[in-house]
Order: sequence, then structure tokens, then C-alpha cells
Amino acid sequence: MRVTPLSRMRPKRQGLQRHFVSREQQAMESFKFQYRSITGLSKWLKTLLALGVVMAVVAILSSLLQAGLLSQGPAGFTEAEAEANDSREAIVGLLQTGLYLITMIVFGVWIVRANKNVRALGATDLRITPGWALGYFFVPVICLWRPYQAMKDLWRASKDPENWNSVECGSILPVWWTLWIVANFLGQISIRVMLSAQTVQDMETATYVLIFAQVWDIPLCLVARSLVNQISLYQREHEPCDSFL
Repeated sequence: MRVTPLSRMRPKRQGLQRHFVSREQQAMESFKFQYRSITGLSKWLKTLLALGVVMAVVAILSSLLQAGLLSQGPAGFTEAEAEANDSREAIVGLLQTGLYLITMIVFGVWIVRANKNVRALGATDLRITPGWALGYFFVPVICLWRPYQAMKDLWRASKDPENWNSVECGSILPVWWTLWIVANFLGQISIRVMLSAQTVQDMETATYVLIFAQVWDIPLCLVARSLVNQISLYQREHEPCDSFL
């Protein structure tokens, strides 16, 4: 009878040991984070993004009115019409800015909580921590790709927390990120063009640039809303029975 050397058995035991260590690490990672349902927060965020679409349409219409006024030339409108236009644009701009800030705050809270949740559900070895998943949005240069990586990992880990590395990236993610980059880039350009306008003709050109930039906000909000909804639904499928809002 041939006896198998113990040295040949060792790799199998080490493999089994690695399995138990991996499971232990996963349990410890889950223990560090407490699952909190993002369902309610997602509803608020989706509502804000829907309002973002409405405000973008209102802003475009207001800017079109301004462009029509400016197209008449300096002698084509009265001082009262100019003041009414400026007041309307100021109100629309204030409402749009306020909505944007509120949406970004809620989105930030949602990103951090959703990232903590996937870890509580068993996801390990994610590339970016919950805090930095939000923080990288504010770091120059790095903000061009790291937030996308964080959202990509979040989407995959939400779909299958324990085997997220084997989950293929959803097509919605590159679409969302492209729209985010383009919308923010055009927004910065429109602000600079508007601030540098000296004549009525310059203002008219700047207004059309602004309209073009505002158009991109509509698909951005719609796609972001769909992304939030997908991740929320994925997490609900794995939601523990004792989770709370």
C-alpha cells in the first residue's frame, strides 16, 4: 500500500485555510459596518433629480427668452424689460443653485451609506472606502476617474456582495460618468463665457452657450436617477430582515 507524502497534502490544507481566513475576513468586514436601508434616501434623491430635470427645462426656457431679448440689439428693448429679464434670470438661477446644492448633499450621504451597506452585506476588498467614494469628487485631477471607479464597485457589489469581482459592469455607468464630465465641463465654460461678456452680442452668445450646457443636465439627471434606482433595488434584494431606515 502506497502512502501519500504529507508534503503533498499541505497545499490542500493551505487552500482550505485561505478559504476560512477569507470567510473570517468577510465576517469581520461585515461586522464593522451596520446595514441601513437606502430605500427612503433613494426616494428623496430620485425626487430631487426629477426636480433637477424640471428646473433645467425652466432654466432653458428662461434663457431662450433672454436670448430673444438680446437678439433685438441694445435699442430693441426697454430698461424695464431688461430689469424684468434680470430679475427672472436671478430667481431661476437661485432656485437652480439651491436645488443643485441640496441634491449634491443628499447624493453624498447616499454614496457613503450605500458603500457601507455593501460591506455590511459581505463585500470585501473594494478599492475605495465609503468616505473616499465621496471625497474623491473634490480632489482635482483624481476626480476625473476615481469617483467612477467607486461607483462602478458599488454597483457591482450591490448586485452581488460576496462575488462582486465577477460581476460585469453595467452599461449605465459609463453613460452616467460621461454625462457628468461633459455637463460639468460645459457648465464651467458657460460661466466663464458669461462673466467675460462685455457687449449685448457677447451676452447673446454667452446665453446660447449656457442653453447648450443646460441641455446636458436633463439626460444627466435622468440617467443618475436610473442609476440610483438600480443600486437601491439591488441592495433591497440582499437586505437583512432587521435593517432600518
